[in-house]
Amino acid sequence: MAVVLSLLFAAGIAEICLRILGPPYYRFNNLSEEYYTNPRGYHDVIRREGKHTVYGLTYHEDDNGYRLPPSENKGPFSGEAEKQIVAVGDSFTYGRGVRYEDIWPTRLERSLNHDRARVAVKNCGVVGAGTQDVLEIYEHESYELPRESLVIYGMVLNDFGLAMETPVKGLNFIDINNGGYTFNPLRKHSSLVNFIFHRIDERRLHTATLKAYLGSFDGEGAEKGFGLLAQLNQSVSEAGGTLLVVVFPLLYDFENYYFDPMHQKIEAFCRSRGIHHLDLYPAFSSYNAEDLWANPTDHHPNETAHRIAADEIYGFIESELPDFSRRRGLTGPE
Repeated sequence: MAVVLSLLFAAGIAEICLRILGPPYYRFNNLSEEYYTNPRGYHDVIRREGKHTVYGLTYHEDDNGYRLPPSENKGPFSGEAEKQIVAVGDSFTYGRGVRYEDIWPTRLERSLNHDRARVAVKNCGVVGAGTQDVLEIYEHESYELPRESLVIYGMVLNDFGLAMETPVKGLNFIDINNGGYTFNPLRKHSSLVNFIFHRIDERRLHTATLKAYLGSFDGEGAEKGFGLLAQLNQSVSEAGGTLLVVVFPLLYDFENYYFDPMHQKIEAFCRSRGIHHLDLYPAFSSYNAEDLWANPTDHHPNETAHRIAADEIYGFIESELPDFSRRRGLTGPE
């Protein structure tokens, strides 16, 4: 009895301490854009579920799945454009979890037009799009694009697909948006139980997800992915356009960033093909990765990350691609 009471007392003390200092456990559904927390006060109240408040945003899309402004079917630029920029990519370009006015394509258009330039940026980002989908989206859009257009591919490190033999489940999957998740009420109500499962999952899933990501840039998967990227560049070039590949880092532990080899392979490939290339990791790495998440349960880039991306892309265009900036006669009439 004394041993049992001692163990219960120790467990009670551990429970109290972990409720203060232990890892949190969240309700969430990674198949939707809805959250049970709103730490920055950025999202709107969507509905109530009993005692829980559900937060999120309302999205407006056209028939192609492209994101539209809340109140009208056109972007922030109005009038006849002298230059056209097309943004392609997945949810990082679409702007999942971020208001339309804050996503990087919208911010980029505002920056390019701040001195009465006439540049239109069309956001063709589609949630879940990989490199194959990006190629198809561009080919669909290319028929209506003027020559000498700029195509910006917001590339994410899972665009070639992940090298996973079986689905990975668990809240501690590095890319939480692609991990299977089932809510566990016991973990929610017991910080001690959550801590034990957290440490088990952390060790198991860290290894599994590193293998999934790094493995996708080796062998046949990488060969196919880089082949699709080469096709995209060829299609853009044949149409008289310019391709810019903008690489988003995985928003995970920038102090011990494990994915440099993937960034290096993308850069080497772009250099070998003469493709314009911008890596956002240096700009992002001065922040804590968690500060760039849309939500603790959604590791898509938030409004801060989109602002950084827009600023970096704008700076690159100004210095490396001045034909698409205000520097080359794109200012409007006085």
